[in-house]
Amino acid sequence: MTKKILFLEGNTDGTVGGSYWLMYDLVKGLDRSKYTPIVGFHRDNFLVEKLRGDGIEVIVFPEPEPFVFGASFLNTALSPVKRLMNIKRRLLDPAREHEKFLRERGIDLVNLNNSITRNHPWMLAALRADIPCVTHEMGINEHYDWMSRYFGKRLKKVISLSHAIHDAMKKDGVDLPNVVVIHCGIDIERYQILETPSMLRQKYNLDSKAPIIGVVGNVRFWKGQETLVRALPLVKQKFPDVRCLLVGDTTENDRAYRAKLEGLARDSGTTENLIFAGFQRNAIDYMELMDVVTHTSVHPEPFGIVTLEAMSRSKPLISTTIGGPAEVVISGETGLLVEAGKPELLADALIDLLSNRERAAEMGRKGRQRLLEHFGLQKNLDKTMDVYAQILAQRAA
Repeated sequence: MTKKILFLEGNTDGTVGGSYWLMYDLVKGLDRSKYTPIVGFHRDNFLVEKLRGDGIEVIVFPEPEPFVFGASFLNTALSPVKRLMNIKRRLLDPAREHEKFLRERGIDLVNLNNSITRNHPWMLAALRADIPCVTHEMGINEHYDWMSRYFGKRLKKVISLSHAIHDAMKKDGVDLPNVVVIHCGIDIERYQILETPSMLRQKYNLDSKAPIIGVVGNVRFWKGQETLVRALPLVKQKFPDVRCLLVGDTTENDRAYRAKLEGLARDSGTTENLIFAGFQRNAIDYMELMDVVTHTSVHPEPFGIVTLEAMSRSKPLISTTIGGPAEVVISGETGLLVEAGKPELLADALIDLLSNRERAAEMGRKGRQRLLEHFGLQKNLDKTMDVYAQILAQRAA
């Protein structure tokens, strides 16, 4: 009989990012002779129907609204009461419902996405139901509260996506003995070009010879698109017809940041060179269009799945020296690493690769080879399923 695994995505802001796709690939690649997946989200999204179309059960578990007093002054005056009410509403009550679900559905293992800082109701539910629980640690967090530390110690495994994540945890005093590092892997067969570069050039009225650079990632401060926008006028001096694509969603909370980017482009005279392409379901099309793909995060990126996606298309990469991408990109061989938040350094690197197309192409070829050797999906799947097997064998014993 197969073992039932519940996979739960902890993101609640509605944007579909890298964590979703990592879980999608993991669920799709499971050995179905051993495991039956059930997938949970907090919000509806386009992957729900995609997974259901693949014959996988998907459930949306709405996130409970936080408790607030009707009179705003009470939220300050009675903040301890408010905090207790939210512990009940957002931890204890959901945990009770989740425990009931886990027992009734006969779940054998819970695999949570994102971080030890999230999904605490599910962690508590698994503990109460005596069902092993693991989480993927996908973030480099600035702080781990007492609850994260408490539950983190009690998980069967914390699967860190990079050594950068694990090092950051230890630096903050969260040196858990149950951490295992398993690098991301992607299924390159999943990435199929739907809109060709010529189609996109026509769509955005781009000259056939205009060099294209860009970033793929939700538009938000820590993703560092500002560094590229500030580098753009320097690149334009050498390549006047350069076009820069920012591919990614902008949430309501990030509108001010996008407005800042638009203002910087106006002030530097690069408005016509900058294109906000927005959210794209098949972002790989846009990477295929780019001559150079950049990764500009100004805070350490936990891993940077877009680096692997770019490598899958044999694209030369420019990334930062911080976080997970520094474990992926070999500077000078498969791309270039530059200091985060330094527009001048990024501009120099871009000009270098755009001016030396043969060198850039060779970097792209070596990048794809490195992906195939070290970051293939099957390697990730095998290591992750080994973790499942060990945990379930211990439980059976």
